[in-house]
Amino acid sequence: MPESRSTPRRRPYIGVHFECCNVYTRIYRRADQNEYRGRCPVCLRPVRIRVGPDGTPTRFLRAW
Repeated sequence: MPESRSTPRRRPYIGVHFECCNVYTRIYRRADQNEYRGRCPVCLRPVRIRVGPDGTPTRFLRAW
């Protein structure tokens, strides 16, 4: 009987450049939500990016 190997699911993410502290980080989307939520890793400024049909295909964004 051959072994079944499952491929791990990749979590969707976007890249965000926080201009407040000039740092870049990835923000991951939770499977049960239709938005990305994260914080600047330096000053902890929050950011929320909603997912929708009229959205942008851009995977890298700037937040300030």
